[in-house]
Amino acid sequence: MQKQKLQLKQGINLSPQQIQFLSLLQIPLASLHSRIQEELEENPALEESENSEDINIDELEEENNNSYKYRHSTNSEYSEIQISNTDESLSSHLKKQLLTLNLPEDEVFLIEYLIDSLDHNGWISRELFSISDDLLINLNLEFSEDEIEKSLLVVQSLEPHGVGARNLKECLLIQLKNKGEDEIIERSISVLENQYERFSKKNFEGIIKELGISEGQLKEVYEIIEKLNPFPASNFSKTISSSYITPDFLVNIVEEKNVVSLTNTSGKELRVNSSYQKMMKETKDKEAQEFIQKKIESAKWFKNAILQREMTLIKVMNAIVSHQEKYFYTGDEKELKPMILADIANVVNMNISTISRVSNSKYVQTFFGTFLLKELFSEAYTKDNGDQVSTKVIKKRLSEIIESEDKRNPYTDERLSELLGEDKYHIARRTVAKYREELGIETSKYRREL
Repeated sequence: MQKQKLQLKQGINLSPQQIQFLSLLQIPLASLHSRIQEELEENPALEESENSEDINIDELEEENNNSYKYRHSTNSEYSEIQISNTDESLSSHLKKQLLTLNLPEDEVFLIEYLIDSLDHNGWISRELFSISDDLLINLNLEFSEDEIEKSLLVVQSLEPHGVGARNLKECLLIQLKNKGEDEIIERSISVLENQYERFSKKNFEGIIKELGISEGQLKEVYEIIEKLNPFPASNFSKTISSSYITPDFLVNIVEEKNVVSLTNTSGKELRVNSSYQKMMKETKDKEAQEFIQKKIESAKWFKNAILQREMTLIKVMNAIVSHQEKYFYTGDEKELKPMILADIANVVNMNISTISRVSNSKYVQTFFGTFLLKELFSEAYTKDNGDQVSTKVIKKRLSEIIESEDKRNPYTDERLSELLGEDKYHIARRTVAKYREELGIETSKYRREL
């Protein structure tokens, strides 16, 4: 017989509107405009109008219910930061070059198919027999591996040199073979073709012994190869686009104090359409009244949700800047304090998940740079004297030590742990390895230089 049990569970059921608000809170400014446009298209009771005046954040709560600004800042120095600019895609760039080669139509088709099969690095990351099978199964076209290999060589002859490579070794060799002929280039090709494993592991002694070359000659080889581009598609995009960083917050120093504001990218207002309000009063049709009322209430909720979003963002950001006051004033990473989501949540009396949504994918612009807000959060490390510092400070010191090391004999993680200990940062070797990997720094073996 099945026993019955009585259990008491505590949970929170979010309404659809609460879920929508949390979604609005999380999206960055770059996506907010699109979200507002979607709402304007879906709800005719909501409209926007031109208004170039600025609204003080402290006065937002006192704004008239029918309109308010959803973006505002008095900072005239705000600017979007372009992080990439691609006039054309890699695919388009390569296919244009084919026009000058006067190739047969079927060969052009296969070459273009290979171009469209390049991965984000500009490499062919699939086996040729797999490509042959796909062409047969999906397009009912039969091409042998030899034919595909021939077309791949055409792709590899195009610029930027290195596209169409099947691995890093081939990518580097393609670029070297297009640099002309001289003694250093020939030696570099020989090293890659015959000593690639030793080369990649920086086994200098093994290469010198095997090829009978001097240390100076090997150093020249490394200098040549390190100037090559291992990812030839890095300056292109799969689509024609330009990407920008749009900061959500601005932090300026005014009269020796940090002042927080939201980015102003529009002077428009959101408000309830007055004609809909008039229709509501004039119509006698009950069904029409219900429809109009529903649209008006939805419009009011959305504009108030945008207002609430702004107030939440500015409240959380003020708390963060207050916690990191010296850092925002000086720009010195050594002034960064340990800070976790709970620290800010306790100050603003909000849920940790709310702080996470505010800090996620949001950028802040300061006099010393623009960066992701979440980069300010870090764990604490307690020094011998009881002082607490951010783990970011330790990582910065670790980076400085590695930067100044003798590259002929770089420090091991064990030695790095000892050197950090001299600065009163007593952390284990495995923690050093963890921080080093987070900084994108290789092990001592791969940091060796001639």
